[in-house]
Amino acid sequence: SLLSNALGRRLPPFHRELDWLIVASPTTEQIAALPRALERYPPRSVLWAGPESPNRSADYLRETLTALEIPITLAAPGHSLNLGDGVSLRVLTAGPRGAILLLEWENFRALLPLGAHEDDYESLRMGADIGPVTALLLADNGYAPLNPPDWINTLNPQLTLLSVAADDSSGRPDAGTLDVLGGYSLLRTDQHGWIHISTNGEHMWVEIEK
Repeated sequence: SLLSNALGRRLPPFHRELDWLIVASPTTEQIAALPRALERYPPRSVLWAGPESPNRSADYLRETLTALEIPITLAAPGHSLNLGDGVSLRVLTAGPRGAILLLEWENFRALLPLGAHEDDYESLRMGADIGPVTALLLADNGYAPLNPPDWINTLNPQLTLLSVAADDSSGRPDAGTLDVLGGYSLLRTDQHGWIHISTNGEHMWVEIEK
C-alpha cells in the first residue's frame, strides 16, 4: 500500500504506466511489495538481474509479470537501456546477488550497487573502471564489507545516499561505513524520508520529503 500510494503521488494523473521495472536484486526485501503495486502501475518491460527463482517472492513476481504479459529481459554486464534524451542505464555487473547499475546523462552519473557482491568491486578495480560519480547509493543498507573505503574514495561522490529503515533489524548502517563517510555529503532515508534528485545533465537539485 505504501509503495502504491507513493507511486500514485509521483506519476502524472493520467499516466499510470511505467516504462521500465528494474529488478536489480531479487531478494525478498527488495521485491515483496511489487506484485500488488504492479497491478495498478504495470511496466512496459522488465530488466531482471540475478537468479530467476531465488525465493518465493521472486516466483510470485514473475508469475504476476507473466499474467500481465510483460516481457522480461535478463540483465548481463554491458547491457544498456536508452531512456531517451541521451539518458542511459548501464549494467556494470550482474551476478548471483543482482546488478550494479550506472545511470548517466551528460555530466550526471549515479551509481546504484543494489545487487553488489564483494567480488564485483575487484572486477571493477575498486571503482577505477568507473571513475568519479555524482551520486552513490550505499550498498546493502550501509553494510560495511560492501562499502569499503577504497571503493567510496575512488568514486569520490558529490552526494552519498543511504536507504535504510529507522528500525533496521540488522542494526544498519554499520558504524564503519559512517566513519568512511565523514568527509562526504550524506542523505539517509531513515532521517530524511524520500530523497528526490533532479538534474539537467550539468547541475543537480535535491529535495527531501519526510
